[in-house]
Amino acid sequence: MTEPTPTRRVTFIAPFAEAPKATTSARIIPLARAVARRGYHVSVIVPPYDNPAEGGRDRVDGGVRVLTLDVPGTVAENSPWQAVAQPLLAARVARAALALRPDVVHVSKPKAVSGLAHAIIAGLRHLRGSASPAVVVDTDDWEGDGGWNEYETYPWWQRAVVNAQEWWGIGAADAVTTASRTLEAQAWSRGQPGSRTWYLPNGLDDADYPGWWTPGVADVPSASDRTAARSRLGLADVPLVLLYTRFFEFAPPRALATIRAIRDRVPGANLLVVGAGKFGQERTLLELARASGDANAITIAGWQAPADLPALLCAADMAVAFADDNLANRAKCSVKLLQLMRLGLPVVADATGEQSSYLGTTGDSVTDAPPGILVPAGDVAAMAEAAASLLRDPIRREAIGRAAARRARDHFGWDALAPAAIAAHDAALTRRDDTTRPSPRRA
Repeated sequence: MTEPTPTRRVTFIAPFAEAPKATTSARIIPLARAVARRGYHVSVIVPPYDNPAEGGRDRVDGGVRVLTLDVPGTVAENSPWQAVAQPLLAARVARAALALRPDVVHVSKPKAVSGLAHAIIAGLRHLRGSASPAVVVDTDDWEGDGGWNEYETYPWWQRAVVNAQEWWGIGAADAVTTASRTLEAQAWSRGQPGSRTWYLPNGLDDADYPGWWTPGVADVPSASDRTAARSRLGLADVPLVLLYTRFFEFAPPRALATIRAIRDRVPGANLLVVGAGKFGQERTLLELARASGDANAITIAGWQAPADLPALLCAADMAVAFADDNLANRAKCSVKLLQLMRLGLPVVADATGEQSSYLGTTGDSVTDAPPGILVPAGDVAAMAEAAASLLRDPIRREAIGRAAARRARDHFGWDALAPAAIAAHDAALTRRDDTTRPSPRRA
């Protein structure tokens, strides 16, 4: 009788808490659930150093054990005490991960706590050999110089550490999953062959969006829903353009220039800004608008609770997605853009990085509408002209919105994306076994 093959055990190491940042809640946990639905034993270790209130939880989410470590308090991200706090927490993360006896550890981000945990697990392989888990590193941002380092307030030494961690972590992994084609090229540049590098863009799981849309249905916002949301904003009869953002992808003056150019073509149009920047960029935008006499052209809704977002987003006729053509934007993969698509909102976006991957396709047949409109990055006039054309054409808006919702539903659900992660796990296990197999003795 053939012995049954034991079920693979996979442990994901999240980079930080589930909130306020989104990588853990929007990428790692839903990916883990999708892997678990394919029959694997899956767990997630969460180190909530940026939100200690989440600590001390041990729950099951969609068949996945989510273990959130207890963290005593926060340390400022640019404090020298990070040089002590992060290694100590990383040691706890590595210990918790190894205690689950995984075959594969899937590490999110090759920096900070998760990157240090990877280094600890890799170091132990010299003692444990093939008994150690294979390690897959997941990259969803360009972390070092030219990328995310440019947006943070890190001191020089911390920037140098991030650069070193990213350089080592990607190259030392048994396999890599990448959220963008730019990050895929980064992995190749670190010596990862194509057979161990897997493109894994961000996706959506309907379970994470109750009340946002009807699961399995690709639809567009109803006129009644849009009218009700606009009435609450006092914008019932205004052509409304949505900007859903954290302001990392562009500078506030560009948003003001764009809505002014749209209003030149569609008088009375208004820019609804949903979201807030880390450095108060939404306030800067409003101050610029007031100084130029355009305050009536912009409505700032700011940060919103997830339950309040769908109605607010669907108040708009269409959305714009800014992404200046730089390394950070080419490397990232916007969940916000995917949410807008799934909601059935037509989007005009800069043709930068994964925005082109999400929107740069025709429909299911040559007569179908595209799932969005791409314009040259940074071209204010081109974006304004595309937005104005949609504001004037409700039939075309609806057709593009339906195409966007179908594309998001059919191609970017986590169940459709999970096979790439599993293939990366397979490749990592093969590489681990190859590198830990004893060399044959010479006669």
